[in-house]
Amino acid sequence: MINWSRPAMAVAALAAVSGMLAACSSSDSSSAPAATATATAAETAAETAGGVGDFGDDGGYAYATNVDDHRLLVVDVCEVKAALDAEGGPQYADINSVYTDGANSVKGDGSVRTLKGFASAEGKKHNSDEYYGSAGSIDAFVTSAIDGSGDFDGESDGTRSQAIEKGIQNEALVAYVAHELFTALDKGASGDFAGGVHNWDEGWAFYHGAEPRCSPYATGNSRAENYATLSDDGVTALANVNILNAMIEGRDALLNEDVDTATTAANEVIRNLVTIYSQAVIRYATKMTSDLAEGDQDAARAHQAEGLAFWRVIEPYVGGVNPDSTAVLNEVFSLVSEPASGTEGDVRAALEPIWEATGVSADEVGTLQ
Repeated sequence: MINWSRPAMAVAALAAVSGMLAACSSSDSSSAPAATATATAAETAAETAGGVGDFGDDGGYAYATNVDDHRLLVVDVCEVKAALDAEGGPQYADINSVYTDGANSVKGDGSVRTLKGFASAEGKKHNSDEYYGSAGSIDAFVTSAIDGSGDFDGESDGTRSQAIEKGIQNEALVAYVAHELFTALDKGASGDFAGGVHNWDEGWAFYHGAEPRCSPYATGNSRAENYATLSDDGVTALANVNILNAMIEGRDALLNEDVDTATTAANEVIRNLVTIYSQAVIRYATKMTSDLAEGDQDAARAHQAEGLAFWRVIEPYVGGVNPDSTAVLNEVFSLVSEPASGTEGDVRAALEPIWEATGVSADEVGTLQ
């Protein structure tokens, strides 16, 4: 397994028993004396916040705490997507307004939670800034696509749109899912299980939320359809089923003050994210090949940007597993390079050592249909 709490450049393959966040949750802290001095997280929830399901549910996950405003952030993503698809082309001013100022996720104090706030926040537990070596690394990617600056200087609307949409819906939101799960484990390790449960709930609010069609959850379902890895209902990705089950398991573990089980659940969430975004990366390398075969350089470039955005979702966690693999993936998707044909085999081969290190099987990824 991967020690997800470490930046990917220094991450090592570990035995699953070692856990994901050794630095955040030791065997001593998971049985902290605070449990004997205070009410359990479950008792606190029952007395002060309600219980599991008292705050509604999304997609089969029942919230144990109030995340009513958090779950509305994905509605902002829907507004961004609508502005990208507007008649007459992307409405960049509108996109930037929603991204920067927010619209739907109003906090209890009246301030507005924003997507840019997520992407630019420093000191978070999602590895991206440490991995890329700069604060606000996600925001830098998204903002340059909105502005048409940096790597996106002179790029087409199609290329910029894919980077904006996938950068916001996937890279930014998944990073915050990871941040919330890691924070939940951190709080549990310090004895603040009630706070940990709330952060854990926030993780699902950002992964699925009130409008799952605009969330990372939707990406999982779309890729599963492409790879014939849907669950028995024919709609939901097996990876999303696994993530939901892990989220429920982790929530219940934190309610029962069990950091070790919650850590295992967090590992399972990230493992399935590797599955989903591996599918995406392979798919867009394949699309580049078909685009170029048809002589459509613009489409190939847009799909290159899309593949880059999807790769950036998981790169901060797995980029250090195999430097050669990372080099291949970055060469294929870097916008410094022109789109190349026939790279999908190299991309899949580059991902295989990452799957081995993270416990993902080739069958879970499936075959592109």
